[in-house]
Amino acid sequence: MPFMEADIPQFSTVFGRNLLAETPHFVRPKMLFVTMDDLWPLFRDKLPAEAEVCFVTSMERAKLEGDLDSLTGIASVVGLGGGQAIDAAKYFAWRLNLPLFQFPTSLSVDAVFGHRSCVRESSVVKYVGWAVPQTVYIDLDIIEDAPRTLNIGGVGDVLCFITAVMDWRHAQEKHRCEARWPYDNSLAQISLSKAEAALAGIDEIRTMTPRGIELIVDGLKWGGASYHGAGWTPRHIEGIEHHVFYVLEARTGRAFIHGQAVCLGLVLGAMMHGERSQELLDAVARLGVDIRPTAMGIAWTDVFDAMSNLKDFVMRERLPYGIAHDFAVTDNFLVGARDRIERAFAQ
Repeated sequence: MPFMEADIPQFSTVFGRNLLAETPHFVRPKMLFVTMDDLWPLFRDKLPAEAEVCFVTSMERAKLEGDLDSLTGIASVVGLGGGQAIDAAKYFAWRLNLPLFQFPTSLSVDAVFGHRSCVRESSVVKYVGWAVPQTVYIDLDIIEDAPRTLNIGGVGDVLCFITAVMDWRHAQEKHRCEARWPYDNSLAQISLSKAEAALAGIDEIRTMTPRGIELIVDGLKWGGASYHGAGWTPRHIEGIEHHVFYVLEARTGRAFIHGQAVCLGLVLGAMMHGERSQELLDAVARLGVDIRPTAMGIAWTDVFDAMSNLKDFVMRERLPYGIAHDFAVTDNFLVGARDRIERAFAQ
């Protein structure tokens, strides 16, 4: 039976202004704000003095479990921040069985629309838990004040649907689709429609117009909700581009701005597939999402090392079958990819 977008339950989402200041009037006290220490000074004056705050310093699951011991007497959880704060808030709400409210401070990642938390176990990404927020609040005052690179980088979690579907089709052609995740063209086409809409509105996203914000949020909502709504199927929303991100993080031990790392994986993944790579590289460059390693605080040697170990990594971590299982990452490929990416951002 074909999937229809309307069949996939999505989180309650509200757009507006000055929404965070309303939390004392509807969030049950004693409330816990889960955020980052550099963000808290920007928002604390809008919030009740008695609110508890937890600063996220690591997404290692063992650290999050340790933090639970100090969270006593909490009645509700509010996530306030980017992907790490949002995921940590989900984790705490799940483990403590508390109502959750989410306030993303940028559109950098689809974490706010996902049920599971993206934690790390020995620096390897794992998705665990279950948390459905009462509402996700897109406070336009907050989003518009966020660093532009964070907001625009969020398009990586929408354009990635393109390489995800490439990977899924590759697995189908090789007769290697998982039995529980057979290729479903209806899911694939919905995902592709979201990515194509973002490509068509690339200048709206680049300048963060209301339409650009809407395009990113629409894609992020689909990515988060349909992972669960289609039966925990990541195939239509995540593939080689995220696998590149995961191996890069695991090999370097570094945490990256999500959008940068995913967009780098998007371009490299499209090059591996031999499809649409120039189009996607041009789009990422036009947006100004700098995917050169130097912009990410690493070197090309780190990328080369990660890519050379990509196949071993995806097999060891039992990631869904895709182009990484079959593509020979040669020195010629890596040098050619480096040169193309450097040229795109030198213009």
